[in-house]
Amino acid sequence: MAESFFSDFGLLWYLKELRKEEFWKFKELLKQAALKLEQKPIPWTELKKASKEDVAKLLDTHYPGKRAWEVTLDLFLQIGREDLRTKAQEEMRKLNPYRKQIKEKFQLIWEKETCLQVPEHFYKESMKHECTVLNKAYAAAAAPVTVVVEGPDGIGKTTLLRKVMLDWAEGNLWKDRFTFVFFLTVYEMNSVTETSLPELLSRDWPESSEKMEDILSQPERILLIMDGFEQLRLDLDQEADLCGDWRQRLPLPVILSSLLQRKMLPECSLLLALGQVGMRKNYFLLQRPKLIKLSGFTEPERKMYFSCFFGEKSKASKVFNFVREIGPLFILCHNPFICWLVCTCMKYRLERGEDLEINSQNTTSLHASFITNVFKAGSQSSPPKLNRARLKNLSALAAEGLWTHTFVFCREDLRRNGLSESEGWMWVGMNLLRRSGDRFTFSHVCIQEFCAAMFYLLRGPKDSPNPAVGSVTQLVRASVARPQNVLTQMGVFVFGVSSEEIAGMLEASFGFPLSKDLQQEIAQCLRGFSQREADREAIGFQELFSCLFETQEEAFVTRVMSFFEEVYVYIANIEHLVIASFCVKRSHNLTTLRLCMENIFPDDSGCASEHNEKLMYWRELCSMFSNNKNFQVLDVENTSFDDASLAVLCKALARPVCKLQKLMLTFMSNFGQDSGLFRAVLHNPHLKMLSLYGTSLCHSEVKYLCETLKHPVCKIQELILGKCDLSHEACEDIASVLACNTKLKLLSLVENPLRDEGMLFLCEGLKHPNCALEKLMLMYCCLTCVSCEAISEGLARSKSLSLLDLGSNHLEDSAVALLCEALKHPDCSIRELWLMACFLTSDSCKDIADTLICNEKLKILKLGHNEIGDAGVRQLCEALKHPNCKLECLGLQTCRITHACCEDLAAALIASKTLRSLNLDWITLDPEGVVLLCEALSHPDCALQMLGLQKSAFDEESQKMLTALEEKCPHLSIAHEPWVDEEYRIRGVIP
Repeated sequence: MAESFFSDFGLLWYLKELRKEEFWKFKELLKQAALKLEQKPIPWTELKKASKEDVAKLLDTHYPGKRAWEVTLDLFLQIGREDLRTKAQEEMRKLNPYRKQIKEKFQLIWEKETCLQVPEHFYKESMKHECTVLNKAYAAAAAPVTVVVEGPDGIGKTTLLRKVMLDWAEGNLWKDRFTFVFFLTVYEMNSVTETSLPELLSRDWPESSEKMEDILSQPERILLIMDGFEQLRLDLDQEADLCGDWRQRLPLPVILSSLLQRKMLPECSLLLALGQVGMRKNYFLLQRPKLIKLSGFTEPERKMYFSCFFGEKSKASKVFNFVREIGPLFILCHNPFICWLVCTCMKYRLERGEDLEINSQNTTSLHASFITNVFKAGSQSSPPKLNRARLKNLSALAAEGLWTHTFVFCREDLRRNGLSESEGWMWVGMNLLRRSGDRFTFSHVCIQEFCAAMFYLLRGPKDSPNPAVGSVTQLVRASVARPQNVLTQMGVFVFGVSSEEIAGMLEASFGFPLSKDLQQEIAQCLRGFSQREADREAIGFQELFSCLFETQEEAFVTRVMSFFEEVYVYIANIEHLVIASFCVKRSHNLTTLRLCMENIFPDDSGCASEHNEKLMYWRELCSMFSNNKNFQVLDVENTSFDDASLAVLCKALARPVCKLQKLMLTFMSNFGQDSGLFRAVLHNPHLKMLSLYGTSLCHSEVKYLCETLKHPVCKIQELILGKCDLSHEACEDIASVLACNTKLKLLSLVENPLRDEGMLFLCEGLKHPNCALEKLMLMYCCLTCVSCEAISEGLARSKSLSLLDLGSNHLEDSAVALLCEALKHPDCSIRELWLMACFLTSDSCKDIADTLICNEKLKILKLGHNEIGDAGVRQLCEALKHPNCKLECLGLQTCRITHACCEDLAAALIASKTLRSLNLDWITLDPEGVVLLCEALSHPDCALQMLGLQKSAFDEESQKMLTALEEKCPHLSIAHEPWVDEEYRIRGVIP
């Protein structure tokens, strides 16, 4: 309904600006105004006691339309409030046509296009908190503000933004904050290639209003509301070339990225709706956003919605009680869209006199119930053959739309997919489509996704392929890929409708046969992915698990999971835990499970039943450790346990049938109160490797651990205690383990402040005749040359130690001299020595060179990130040329080498019979040096097989020489850091 000019500008807001005495004077003058205008006066008995709200209504009644505004402006002048008069006139001049047009547009949207149609009072009540937060977010700040409304599909994000826009247009919101509010439905812009910001905002701009350029000159008075980022065809890029000039015509993604990142129109405020995909893809672009998370209907609001939907109290009560009895379904109804789906299904069943019934075991079955009830109501008189054709055409439209990121369809889109305009109206009548002007949309994106999934059930083997619609293989790849995308939910629905139960339900309801091959096709696709490394690495197991869970078919899930031997899954809520448990416990060929659980345990919900439910599903997941004979590796990262959940894990690990060999608990925060984890380690006869990297260990926990390791039945061979906050006191306990445990072969203590005091304890353990340790990792342990005398003594007396990593410690040349003396000892067994970033200079290379000549056991030497320079390299090259030197791998990356030592290096490469790997990464040589190296590397006596170089860092001429060298010498590989995985090294694991 068109509102009056007077109402459009909210006179009440201006009246509220009047002080008490000004308002009284305003009323007295208003009483006299009728005489001048020869109008019937407002009764003084009414006017005398009237509040400001009452006066506004009286003016609207006695002076309809523009007349009320003219009277008011004249009275403002008479009471000395020229400022209000000027401000109001300015607002009249600027806003009337635009605000009026927006109000009419969004009033129509609210009444006709909102999927969840509810009375005004119900909406205000159910969204009271969110609206209050929104109002405060902008009202309290003069600076530009970005607010994000976040939540899953159907939770009410779009509805809230539309209502906000309507409230502003009616003058009920942000009257003194924003002069202009613009609503951009992002997915409607998918066909836009290049445009400008004024063009985008001018779609609803009346011709009679001011120029858009003038409006944008006051950006601090502008709010941009943006919805539909999930359906945007092109991703927004943080690294894109942003633009601050809003006048320029630019690609749409550049304009949107520039707005979100505050490059364009930085003084304006933003209000965005982001779902799960949108949060992942776009949230990181925003600067200091305020987040409003929609939580959906409370239980009382669900009951109120049922009452509003059905109208009749008896019907509403009957349906509500039926749904409440189905616990999981009632919980799902917190989502307003699901609530609408359920009510719609029940409405049609009641109208047909059928018993209340709904398949609600997952989202696919809910949508299937909706479609079958709606379709049954709208097509009872049509023959099955016609119904099949109509459904097939509708599903083709939906599928084409998702594959092409199209969500607004014109008549040509309908015709191309076989839909006549009358059929379009038929689907509108069934609440599957909505029409706005000459354009159609699906009533909700979830309905489009489900209809698109049905396309793969309805297609026939002889159908001509639609080039815009991907195959089953393409869809499965897109829906299980990391991260989620616009096709993910359609993929979930495809898995769901492929199940025998759902396909049978649809077939029985529609009255015609559906494809029987869909599930087989899906399985073949996944088998193929599992056999190709690139496809296997691209799989997001959280996405795959969601798809498999949707089928609810244990046999199918077991079959698919048998394709995979290694799984990584992230669990952030109980829904993820339920789904992961369902799939993992059916993974009978699984050898490795990498798991990250956040916000699951400890449980701070205060609800005992919810905590018990989590424990139940966690127990089911852990049962796989015992039931799977192939299971070998459990890697749990960034997970917090409480005592109960840790007890479940320990019990599963300690069972004799558990074949686990490697247990990695990275950044774990709780060991429980009774050292149950260490007892589990002790009782598992197969466990060979334990990593607690990043897990803080107190002194008592270290003692418990060491007592476990000293027990005769403990089989641990590799112990990773990197970044565990160990101090030098812990080293005494660890040393006692070295002295009595003959099974422990690898010990990593990287990134712990052991200092020289701790090293002295460890060396006592190394020197013990029972010590069988072979690899010791001590990177970033705050060691200095002070501890190297003890280390040297340990090296000379240890008969088993073959690898020593002392990297990233402040050792200096003097420490190396001590180490080299030990390395020359005939009983020293070291094969690998890592001295990266130890503050060494060329002075240390004389001692190292002498060691290489007399120690034939030393095969690997890593000296990268030291200042050894050309002089040091020359000394090393002399050793490499010596026939007694048996070095196989030499690391010299970032050692400040120039072409000055390339001649010596070239000669060493030809002379050495054993050197296979040389790392010169992050070193850029001039073409002269590259020529010398290439000549040596192509020499028939050169044995090198791997050269570490970043070819792209060299000039074009050098790159051509290196490429030609690889072609000439197929045995030689030139690559960027080809053999060092820094992440493994930091975590103390030898790759």
